[in-house]
Amino acid sequence: MKRIKFALWLFFLASVWLGGCGGNDLTGGSVPIGNPSPTRLVGTVVDEDEPSVPLADAEVEITVEDGTKIVAKTDASGMFVIELPRNKRCTLKVRPPAGLELIYQEQVDEFVTDADEIHLIIPIPRKGMAAPVFAGLQIQPKEVTLRVRESVKFQVQLEPLPQRPIRPIWSVHGGIGVITPDGLFVATRPGKGIVRVRVGHLRAEAFVTVTRN
Repeated sequence: MKRIKFALWLFFLASVWLGGCGGNDLTGGSVPIGNPSPTRLVGTVVDEDEPSVPLADAEVEITVEDGTKIVAKTDASGMFVIELPRNKRCTLKVRPPAGLELIYQEQVDEFVTDADEIHLIIPIPRKGMAAPVFAGLQIQPKEVTLRVRESVKFQVQLEPLPQRPIRPIWSVHGGIGVITPDGLFVATRPGKGIVRVRVGHLRAEAFVTVTRN
């Protein structure tokens, strides 16, 4: 079973590295005609307790600040791809797959479409797990330079120290790489971008520069 989970996660990284789910079959919506520079949101929904397990057929609803709503479903690898208008604040809701509503909670997140591409990892908590409250959040390192295919493990520092493992929401802005639920960032394309992390209402970010080999 562990080998299957690990293989699924490797498949996810490989598919994103090579362009991922760019086909129309996974696109939950598109930007209005005439928008010259949309944001491509690539999201992955996973089990918070076992992040190597993707959640297929979860419903993803995104509400743009102008009231536009876009709905998509995750595929077998827990992924979805949506195009959104640039520089807009969005609210994202993830509902558990049909039949699993008694196991998983609904997850809510907010983000701004501030880059041409955003990779978002969304861990879904199980019911009965109360969200802990923290006073402070930091990310380390806060700034890093990598070459393509190099990696770095981002660490989250919380105050007070958590009593159990915490799965924050990670996102990569700028299309420079991908990140796992545990904070392992892999550089895939030269450029400058930002890695953001959220735990509850707290947010932190790190600046990442990726250079050519």
